[in-house]
Amino acid sequence: MSQQVHATIVPTAGSQLKADVYETAGGEAYVIEIPVPGFTPDEIVIEVTIDTVTVSTEPKESEPENGRRYFQREQTHKRMSRIFEFPMELDTDNVQATLENGVLKIHLPKAGAARRRVVKVGQLAS
Repeated sequence: MSQQVHATIVPTAGSQLKADVYETAGGEAYVIEIPVPGFTPDEIVIEVTIDTVTVSTEPKESEPENGRRYFQREQTHKRMSRIFEFPMELDTDNVQATLENGVLKIHLPKAGAARRRVVKVGQLAS
């Protein structure tokens, strides 16, 4: 039976972080992938507890582009945040995050006690 990850979106001005959340093939970890084009690592904050991950973007103020007259401007950097709730405890000490080609990837190992494992039955010593 599959367990679901719940996501809470913190209200912002009309935009939200969109994400793909999946479990690794071996079931030892969860992965969150969030497109964050134009953001630098310094503008992304990730907070992890044993059962939640909060991802926030905190864009730095940029200087206006001199000489440009925009007819349409859709690429704005707004403050956004999203909370992900997980059904199993996370190993908060071993969380890893990378930012590559505008995609934030967070690898969240499950806590040792929460991981599913297969136990092989051995022969008893006589």
